Amino acid sequence: MWYYQQGSNRMGPIDEATIRGLLTSGQISIDTLVWTTGMSSWVPLQQSSLGAGLPTPPSAVPSYPMPVQGNQIAKDRVAYILLAVLLGFGVHNFFAGYTNRGLIQLLVSILTCGLGWFPMWIWGIVEACTVTKDANGVDFK
Repeated sequence: MWYYQQGSNRMGPIDEATIRGLLTSGQISIDTLVWTTGMSSWVPLQQSSLGAGLPTPPSAVPSYPMPVQGNQIAKDRVAYILLAVLLGFGVHNFFAGYTNRGLIQLLVSILTCGLGWFPMWIWGIVEACTVTKDANGVDFK
């Protein structure tokens, strides 16, 4: 037989099926203190033998921006935009760490003998207007 604490009141005795029913109906939670014969103290339901096999709630995901870790330094957005608008052949993507995109734009510009530069320049202007983070996910400053 089990006992549980609701507010300042200790309820019970009730059987295991009843306490699981209270949990399912939302009348108690996995943090509700429970006790049964043989236990030295009251513990949260999730830490008792009743808690075995219960789904654990998802951890809370912080809603604030994560701090910059390690040696990740925020890159300058103005420099990114100027490289995209003035050069237009992928240098801005190398600057921001997007090496694959930068390589594609550079190779198209070179291998077409400069004829592919104009479409790459347009692509660079679109990126200058839409990209706000570098390849590591760090916001431009």
